Amino acid sequence: MSLAPEVYDALEAVVGSRYITQDPVDCEAYSGSRGGHGKDLGMERVLCQPPAAVVLPGSTREVQDVVRICNRYQIPFVPVSSYWVTHCAPRVPEALLIDLKRLNSLEIDDRHMFAVVGPGVIYSQLLEEAMRRGLYTTTPGGGSQASVVANHLTCGFSPLNYRTGFAERRILGLEWVAPDGELVRMGSLAMQDDPFWGEGIGPDLRGVLRGYIGWYGGMGIVTRMAVKLIPFQPERLVPSGISPETALEFPANRIRWFNITFPTREDLVEAMYSIARNEIGAAVTKVPVFWRYIARAKSKEHFWEMWEAPGKEEEIKNSHILRVLLVGYTSEKHLEYEIRVLEDIVKDLGGQFRPTKQSDESWLKNADSVGMWWMTGGYASIEYTIDTLDCGVRGGEYLAELKTQCTPPLMPDYGDPGWFQMGELGHVGYLEFLTYFDPEDSEDNIHKVDEWYYVTGPKKDIEIGLYNGFTLQESPVYLSGPAYGPNFHLWMDRLKGAYDPRRISNPPWPADVDEVIEKVDWLERDW
Repeated sequence: MSLAPEVYDALEAVVGSRYITQDPVDCEAYSGSRGGHGKDLGMERVLCQPPAAVVLPGSTREVQDVVRICNRYQIPFVPVSSYWVTHCAPRVPEALLIDLKRLNSLEIDDRHMFAVVGPGVIYSQLLEEAMRRGLYTTTPGGGSQASVVANHLTCGFSPLNYRTGFAERRILGLEWVAPDGELVRMGSLAMQDDPFWGEGIGPDLRGVLRGYIGWYGGMGIVTRMAVKLIPFQPERLVPSGISPETALEFPANRIRWFNITFPTREDLVEAMYSIARNEIGAAVTKVPVFWRYIARAKSKEHFWEMWEAPGKEEEIKNSHILRVLLVGYTSEKHLEYEIRVLEDIVKDLGGQFRPTKQSDESWLKNADSVGMWWMTGGYASIEYTIDTLDCGVRGGEYLAELKTQCTPPLMPDYGDPGWFQMGELGHVGYLEFLTYFDPEDSEDNIHKVDEWYYVTGPKKDIEIGLYNGFTLQESPVYLSGPAYGPNFHLWMDRLKGAYDPRRISNPPWPADVDEVIEKVDWLERDW
């Protein structure tokens, strides 16, 4: 499987011989068989395949030329940066993979508090430079190795969204190579070479690129983006430990984590509302209980020894631990004030403060998502819902009950209602419900995992009225589309047809899961 000689020659003339390959070994490295969200599920096993060639453009102009060549020869293309999700791999034959790692420019405007980045820049790089200037942004659940541009266009969720807001709100001016190769400048870039502002003349086209979740490369390529940065505090976070046991130590006079136990889940939820009403905190989150076991475990075997100990269901039923991050953004007295407010809230609701390590290895700069995999080998979130907090809590309880029907092969979590948190100073709640499984399990069991992820879960969402942000990643669009909007899939199809009439930008998106179901005999379409 390779490109026609005239296509290869045209691409080589754009990027040079050093930055294009169709060597099967190189192409296999981009085939999808690498760790990441959603890997090892049916999407990867059934659809993902090596590209016909890989090209690494070094500028916006080169990206334009590559996309125009793809249009001329009807070559499907897939843009990638840090390659964290299944959708980064081609899912049709003879596709061109466009690796954007060379577009790695990074500029920071200290005064106006924004950064201008290329898709090759990852969060760890951005935050290292931003924190030196007293600024920060959200590090997503995907980890600090995620591309800043890609993660603002798709997902971008973290407990830090409580204070920093969701990623789509932090997008300012940008350059977009549309699926037909046309260059579109949005925001203030439409008028001058200054991306400081997101709105521009006429309709705000950022909504074409990012709604609830994003296009996963199905709507062309953003080659340059300005993102808003948020004022932080001036003290340095000091690295400690030896890899892989590393952390960032907090300056005690400016940053504090608090773990708090409440008598009931209702008390915990009320505490979250009260914290938001008082506008304190940098993060307010209830994490799955098994994350605490991951943090304590010295090995995979040690995790399972602790996790399968007797009494786990009762422990989780009575475990109501809230995790709160406070930051003295303006001064030490700011932190002291927020601590006093938090203490009053906890006292009123009968909570108890627990011992808490004053360091971070999860969210602030060098977020480590690798630990999510090692107790089973496979992981994917089946749900993320941005709605009211009450909606998220109830949704987690429904899904926990439903999950018992697929355990095993799913990892037992003993009724834990998932990971829920406050976003945007309490104006929204967020639920994420996690699925762990062993990718080396029997074929029948892996098929059951596919059914849970692609059919059972999405049907439950429709039944109880949860809109799942992962709908476009995990759900058949012709199942979920009619249920929400209604018919949001028809609007997506119209947008896709308008901007990508040849359907060559990361096909068959957004109907990936529908394709899987059509191709296999262990999933049934009954809608």
